[in-house]
Amino acid sequence: MKKSVTALVPAYNEEKYLAKAVHAYDKLLRETIDDYEILIINDGSIDRTGMIADELAKENKRVRVVHNKGNKGLGYNYRLGVRLAKKNYVLVLPGENEVLSESIKENLREIGKADLIIPYIATPKERPLYRQIVTWSFRTMLNILFGLHLKYYNGHVIHTTKFVRKIKMSTNSFAYQAEILIRLLKGKKKLSYIEVPYRCRKSKGKSSCFKLKNLIGVSKLVIRLFFEIHFKKSKE
Repeated sequence: MKKSVTALVPAYNEEKYLAKAVHAYDKLLRETIDDYEILIINDGSIDRTGMIADELAKENKRVRVVHNKGNKGLGYNYRLGVRLAKKNYVLVLPGENEVLSESIKENLREIGKADLIIPYIATPKERPLYRQIVTWSFRTMLNILFGLHLKYYNGHVIHTTKFVRKIKMSTNSFAYQAEILIRLLKGKKKLSYIEVPYRCRKSKGKSSCFKLKNLIGVSKLVIRLFFEIHFKKSKE
């Protein structure tokens, strides 16, 4: 399959970081992939994010922009991006330029070696202790519940577009990637995957994924997935 990539860049109130991030992504994609596009999804920002995104698209024909009416969440943005993607592979990159460019390059170089390229954090101790504990607990729980052995569920996975388009994606929460991975790896079609390390810059603040609303949403998702994967499949 041709190595063409759609890079999704969801952005909510990222006026300080978006231009720098997109310029960095364009450079690393140009150096690594011959055929690519950058799809910025302005998720109802109330600052200048939308205007900056439009300016970036005018400057670069490889950049496209979609504007959401209101803040929809990561899961919604990912589903929208997958639907609009024009290339054979798709991944999401943060609008705040969190992931180190060299790590993204290393992941992109793995394209073609498996159906899914699944990154995991190479240096977890650089994160606050509470995040290390939550990440370990989340990963361990999902591996036990679904019989998997993944090192990380919330990374910037490189998906084969045609496969990810065929599955059900239901959550708007930060756990959208976990849902996708579980559905793909526990589905009828046996997909191959490789796990590769990546490094992030230190977070600028406390993650919103630990808000009570998000935690409740993730809990509901895991329960629903468990019954769909184990009980519905057994009845088919």
